[in-house]
Amino acid sequence: MFAALYWISAVLTAAALPLWLLAGQLTGRLRKARTLGRLRRTSWAALTVTLLAVVPTAATAALIAGALGSYGTVVMADRLYVQFPMILAALAAVVVKGLPGLWRTARVGGDPAEPVTMERGRAAADPGLVVPVQINAVTTAVSLYLWWIAPPLARTMVVWWAVLIVAMVALIVRQRRRRDALATEPQAGRRVMPALRAAAALIAVPVAIAGCSVWSADSSKLPAHHSANGHGDYDLGGGPGVPGMATGHRHGAPSAASGSRAASGPSVDDLTEKDLSGPVRRFTLTARTARIRLDSGRTIDAWTFNGTSPGPELRVRQNELVEVTLVNSDIKAGVTLHWHGYDVPNAADGAAGVTQNAVAPGQRMTYRFRAEDAGTYWYHSHQQSAEQVQRGLYGALIVEPAPVKGADIAVLYREWATEAATGGARVFGVSDGVRRHRIAPGTPVRLRLVNTANDPVDLTPAGSPFRVAAIDGGELNGPGEIRGKTLPMAGGGRYDLTFTMPAHPVELRPAIPGGPVLVLSPDGQGRAPAETATGVFDPASYGTPTATPFGPQTRYDRHFTLNMDSSFGFFDGRPAMRYRVNGRVFPHIPNMLVREGENIKMTFVNRSYDHHPMHLHGHHIQVLTRNGQPITGSPWRADSLNVAPGETYEVAFKADNPGLWMDHCHNLFHAKVGMMLHLAYAGVTTPYESGTATPNQPE
Repeated sequence: MFAALYWISAVLTAAALPLWLLAGQLTGRLRKARTLGRLRRTSWAALTVTLLAVVPTAATAALIAGALGSYGTVVMADRLYVQFPMILAALAAVVVKGLPGLWRTARVGGDPAEPVTMERGRAAADPGLVVPVQINAVTTAVSLYLWWIAPPLARTMVVWWAVLIVAMVALIVRQRRRRDALATEPQAGRRVMPALRAAAALIAVPVAIAGCSVWSADSSKLPAHHSANGHGDYDLGGGPGVPGMATGHRHGAPSAASGSRAASGPSVDDLTEKDLSGPVRRFTLTARTARIRLDSGRTIDAWTFNGTSPGPELRVRQNELVEVTLVNSDIKAGVTLHWHGYDVPNAADGAAGVTQNAVAPGQRMTYRFRAEDAGTYWYHSHQQSAEQVQRGLYGALIVEPAPVKGADIAVLYREWATEAATGGARVFGVSDGVRRHRIAPGTPVRLRLVNTANDPVDLTPAGSPFRVAAIDGGELNGPGEIRGKTLPMAGGGRYDLTFTMPAHPVELRPAIPGGPVLVLSPDGQGRAPAETATGVFDPASYGTPTATPFGPQTRYDRHFTLNMDSSFGFFDGRPAMRYRVNGRVFPHIPNMLVREGENIKMTFVNRSYDHHPMHLHGHHIQVLTRNGQPITGSPWRADSLNVAPGETYEVAFKADNPGLWMDHCHNLFHAKVGMMLHLAYAGVTTPYESGTATPNQPE
């Protein structure tokens, strides 16, 4: 609904602007009328166009007011303090002064051929009649810019009000001069000067726009070298600074304070797995191009691990030491391995340019971590991840707490783009049709659902009641049995479903028809009867509450607020829809600075029209509130939290995994054009760089 309100308001504003411009032009021309007939016709035209312009503008104001009532001042703060009062003030001016003045002028009596007297001409040129109409054109132009180009921010509020005030004063001064010049203005001047001004405007405006565009495009280019060590002023989250930490916006080669190694703390290379004892599970993943075949027979030229996409399913036992060797056969841009949702030591995180260099063709790298936390996770490349994950470099990581009893099936949902598969393809693994498993009645079943797509997906189980046993690898407390619920999954998110196999088929399918279907049945045949979804699964109220590390009495050492929006502009020299955090895009978003052992609170506010599945590397967050309402069910731990348009979440975590960690939207195309920042532990530095002159581009 928030996205619909956003787009409707933006379209209404775009529709209103030409009407206000025309109304302002007609109102300004009233002073040129030489006869009463001409004066009345121009007044009626101006009045009609002004009334037409009032309709979409008033509707926009009503929609903003409705959104304010529905979503509150936190989400609507940007519109509340700039756009909304501007629109209301301008509308009030035109209703109180402009429209009555036009009505009186349109109804003047007298013969149509009778000349306009000086008194009537001055009344028609009065600033109180003309300026209220023209100032609406200015506010609508500003509003359109704020809808489409640059949503307002608290720090720019004074600027936009200054623009409005200066424009209003300029219009008043100009109109007074025009009114006072009626008695002395030569007839020739009345025709020549407007033509000259129009010609000058036709030249100056495109030149100014072109100049600003060239400057914006050039200034948006990504740096040749960029270090994650304090690449912007640190965001302290209201907490204390750290003596000796370098601050300020810097790009370039790393130094003792901003790059290779700081005397005050470790490098990311030092933050490795220290306990190498006990059983070791070893895997080798070779990244290479290959043609894969879907169940339907369609083939895809993919980027694969070991010739398959998804890559091999890595299943390990809890507390085992995991050792994975990545070999790059022929992926020219280089590859890495990121363990999505698993809180590995920082050196094993796989973020190109932050914790390692991308592994070039012919090279290899070994990752080690202990599988302390059982659950459902996945791995993928974090080098040019928006492209590489989309082209197939991903797979499942399953950490089992004990030997599996019953059926334990990982289901990886994927959306292949149209350039990879003609017409696109939605799949479970490699199945773009019906995939069947034979399971005996009475068998305990665990379906491990992984959404590897960028966008949220709604999945619908049918044929059996089930429990959501875990979210993002974390077991839920007291999960109740549910049926007929749609499961909304965040991009990168995971749900574990458990049930006992009945004597008839059970299905899992996307809520939108035409996608893959997973069928479990005793004989490997049949289909589950169609079920109509009766609601949507809500983690905020599901399960049984229990004690957590964070509660109403918790004292937080730092509180970070991430206001997320979108704006059209330039990114890396190209026009793009940019996705911003607190009005900035990567690499200009400050690092969030923390110290080990601190309690951290974060607030996500989505003021855009898109979903943003926020993903913090190296940590799980506990969800505290959604839209101001406390979580009432089982403790909800997540690493991929979908923040829908208009939503606000408060979350908390313990800063207990030192390093430099990426925090980004896991719609990887959003991260690619700006929505990416870092969580920095005090004193930790990296010797690696990203940038156009380096081998590393994490997104």
